[in-house]
Amino acid sequence: MSTAAANRVVDPEADHFAVLGVSRRLYLDLADLEARYHAAARLVHPDHHHAAGPAEQVRSLAASAALNQAYRTLRDPVARGRYWLELHGDALGADNNRVPPELAALVFEVQEQLAELRSGQGDAAAVAASRAALAERLATSIADLERRYVERATAHDPAALADLKRRLSEIAYLRTLLRDVDAAAGS
Repeated sequence: MSTAAANRVVDPEADHFAVLGVSRRLYLDLADLEARYHAAARLVHPDHHHAAGPAEQVRSLAASAALNQAYRTLRDPVARGRYWLELHGDALGADNNRVPPELAALVFEVQEQLAELRSGQGDAAAVAASRAALAERLATSIADLERRYVERATAHDPAALADLKRRLSEIAYLRTLLRDVDAAAGS
C-alpha cells in the first residue's frame, strides 16, 4: 500500500473515534480497539514509508502520531471520558474548581494527616491505611465509570454529561490526593 493510501486510513484531522474506525460511544470493546490500532499502525508507521518522498513521510508521521494519541486516549476510560466531554463542548476543569461534596470530609482528613506527618507529629501507619483506602476508592470509581459506559454508551444528554463530569472530577481529586500521599510518604 502506498503512503498516500495508508494515510487515508488514518486522517490526522479526524476525531479519535474516527482515527481508529470505531463508533463514537463511551463504551468500547477494548480488544477490538487494540486490534484496530495494531492494524492501522502497521499501515501508517513511518518505518514502512522511509523510501517515500518528504511530503509523504511527513503525512505518515502525522498519521502515526494521530493514531497513537487516539489509542492512548480511548483505551483509558478516564481519558476517554475527558475526551468525550471535550467533544461535547465541555472540559473537566470548566466550572469545576470545588472538591466534590462526597469527597470533602475524606480530603480534609487526609490533608490533616499529611500536615501532621510533614510536621513530624503524624502517624505513618494511619497515612498508609488512608492511602490504601484511597487507592481502593479510586479503583472502584474507575470500575463504576466503565460500568456506566456500558449503560450509557452514547450518553450525550446534559444530565449524562453532568454525571460524567462529576465522576471524572471525583477520580481526578482521588488521583491528586494519592499523589499528595505518595509525595508526603516519600514513595
